[in-house]
Amino acid sequence: MITVAETDVAAYERDGVVCLRGAFDAVWVGILCEAVERDLLKPGPHATNFAEGSSSGKFFGDMFMWRRDNDFRLAALTSPAGEIAAALMQSEKVDFFYDQLFVKEPGTAHPTPWHQDQPYWPVTGRQITSVWIALDDIDHSNGAVEFIAGSHRWGINYRPTPFRKGHEAKFTSSDLEQIPDIDADRSKYDIRSWTMEPGDCLVFHAMIVHGAPGNDTPGARRRGLSLRYTGDDARYDPRPGTFQFPHTPDLAAGAPMTCDLFPRVWPRR
Repeated sequence: MITVAETDVAAYERDGVVCLRGAFDAVWVGILCEAVERDLLKPGPHATNFAEGSSSGKFFGDMFMWRRDNDFRLAALTSPAGEIAAALMQSEKVDFFYDQLFVKEPGTAHPTPWHQDQPYWPVTGRQITSVWIALDDIDHSNGAVEFIAGSHRWGINYRPTPFRKGHEAKFTSSDLEQIPDIDADRSKYDIRSWTMEPGDCLVFHAMIVHGAPGNDTPGARRRGLSLRYTGDDARYDPRPGTFQFPHTPDLAAGAPMTCDLFPRVWPRR
C-alpha cells in the first residue's frame, strides 16, 4: 500500500491536487485495462462520445460501471483509492460516490473544458475528491489533465460547463456565473500538469478548476479512470442546476452521503 506523506496532505490542502506515483500496482493496472476494454466493446447505458459533433476521433466517457462490472466494483470499493482519499481529505470515513471513465483516442482534438466538478453534483461539503488513475503513459501531447493550483480556495462556484456539443441546455437552470476564459490568458494562472505512467494517480479537490487538451498524437491513447469519494462533512444536496444522476439515492436532502448507492469504503468493514 502506498504511503501518503504529510507533504502530500499539505500540497493537497494548498494546491487542491497531488500526483501520487505508483499508487496502483501492475495487477490493478492490468485488471482496470481489461475492464476498460470490455466497456469499450460493450458500452453501458450512460456511455457517450464527448467529441461527437465537434471534432473527429473519439472521446469516450462512461459512468456507474461499478454497478454492472465486478472489476470496476472492486476498484471502487477495495482498491487503494478509498484509503488514499481518506488520508488526503483528512476524513475519518469515506463513502464511494461514483466512477467515471475517460478515454481520448489518438487524433481526437476535442478538449476537456475548464470546469469544477462539484457544481455538477448534488452534494455539498469540502471533503469531496477524485482519484484519477492513469492507465497509459500520459503527457501534454495526448491530453494530460491541467489544474489551476489553489483554485479550490477561490470561494466561487462556476456554472457547469457542457462536455459535449448540444448539451448546453442541461445546465440552464443554474444561476452560477460562467467560468472565465482560462485559455485567453493562461499566464494569469498557476497551471499544473504531470507526465504520468500507468498506475500513477491524480487526487484532486472537487472545487479545483481543471481541464485537458485534446489528444493530438497519432497513436497514444489516454485512458483515465476517475473514482469519486466523499468524506465526513459531505451532505446530499439535490439542488436545481446539477447533473441529473441516472440513479436516485435513498437519502433525504442534508443527509450524510452513505447509502446503498454510495457505500462506505473506509474504514474497511
